[in-house]
Amino acid sequence: MTEIAVLAASRLSDGVCVAGITHQKQWVRPTRPKHDDTWRQLERSDCRDARGRWVLAKGNVVRIDLVRPIPKEAHSEDWLIGPRKPELVRRLCDTDYRRVCRQIAEPSLEALDCDKAPRSLVMVRPSRISSFSFGMDERKGTYVPRCSFTLGRWHYSAKPVSDLEWRGYGRRLVRQHNGKEAWKAGDIFRRNGTEACWLTVGRNLVASQPYLLVVGVQLFPVRRFPMDFQRS
Repeated sequence: MTEIAVLAASRLSDGVCVAGITHQKQWVRPTRPKHDDTWRQLERSDCRDARGRWVLAKGNVVRIDLVRPIPKEAHSEDWLIGPRKPELVRRLCDTDYRRVCRQIAEPSLEALDCDKAPRSLVMVRPSRISSFSFGMDERKGTYVPRCSFTLGRWHYSAKPVSDLEWRGYGRRLVRQHNGKEAWKAGDIFRRNGTEACWLTVGRNLVASQPYLLVVGVQLFPVRRFPMDFQRS
């Protein structure tokens, strides 16, 4: 069993994409590929311990049964999981959680945003987050939260956010505010008393084309929200 600090738990297809780092600060994505290897993800049952508790959540340190690495293209972090259930070790306190983000944060997304990306996960602290939105993709008819942010000299506009908790937070926010979908980031941060925010950013492929998405939103002080799996 390997200990990892979970830094992303996001919706992927009909499953869950989980990512974290080991004590050696190496990214790991536990996964159970489908037979056609189209989606590298976990089932929801994989995220629960032997007592049925969902333990693969952001900010948790867990022991997980990693069998062997199964890298594929940019997904160099992928590991096949074994049959043993994950075990919760502890929940990171705000100070330790923030320290982890600070230690592994990178100044750019160059490792992901290139033709032959060597990996598919990066932690960043944007120099500015300008907006969040929680609307529908009208073409696909699916719910897609988005985030626009600046990192150094680069601006990333309306990147999809697959973080399960952030999806749930957006649903609640829209309900509470009469369908308002677009928000200035500063307004959301003030509502949550946020002093700092880090983003876990991932790289994926759709129709063989790479794209970036936010797979983990880390607010400090930490806020936790119900997870949302609904497509529409």
